[in-house]
Amino acid sequence: MAKTMENGSGGDSRKAAGEEQPANPKMEPGGSRPYRRARRDRGAETRARLTEAALDVFGRYGFEGATTRQIAKEADANLAAIVYHFGSKEELHLAVAEYIVGRIGALVGPAMAAAQTPGASTTPAAARATLLRLIGTVIDVLLGAEEAERWARFVVREQMQPTAAFDTIYGFMGGAHGLASTLVARILGRDEDDEEVRLRTFTMIGQVLVFRVAQALVLRRMGWQAIGESERAEIKRVVIENIEAILRADVP
Repeated sequence: MAKTMENGSGGDSRKAAGEEQPANPKMEPGGSRPYRRARRDRGAETRARLTEAALDVFGRYGFEGATTRQIAKEADANLAAIVYHFGSKEELHLAVAEYIVGRIGALVGPAMAAAQTPGASTTPAAARATLLRLIGTVIDVLLGAEEAERWARFVVREQMQPTAAFDTIYGFMGGAHGLASTLVARILGRDEDDEEVRLRTFTMIGQVLVFRVAQALVLRRMGWQAIGESERAEIKRVVIENIEAILRADVP
């Protein structure tokens, strides 16, 4: 498996696992410097650094353009540590998708869980209030979290050129869309599988995503330096007003 990595990641099975042995452990109490570093590379800290570096590199260059050597360099880790922790470039790519879903889920998850409680949609009015809270949370996370820009680069690439990692991303995004569709259906008195309901839900979510994935355009056209707290509050206000208008429109 190690031979599939770029430039010099082959070797015996112990090296491939990042288990380099000291040339002469008797000469240095802790073993050679490469050995000590290889042992450190087996830790959870290195796995986290590799994931963070891979998120950045895959987001900037895509799966094909990214190299494991570049990822290892940015993570300050041995190239063999990628094999040890993930097995291959493909598995590392999947791990990044799982990391993104986990981070977004941790931030949006409580609002999603609240939206699924029995009292969240007992009436159209309750469903409306729940939907607006959920969308508000999504705005705060996508436009307020420092990591969101890197998440977006990775996710947009998967939208344009899906790989196996898209299934992981779809699992979360599809579930979020399904939850919102259930609320919209309750508000409109329609079936959640109704095409009209799903399309309207996409328009609601899409108006939030544009401020993340097209942020350079937004900043230039709005004359903003960044999307800070006040800018985010204005975006949220307009988005909520738009959602209210979408929900008031007659359903064919």
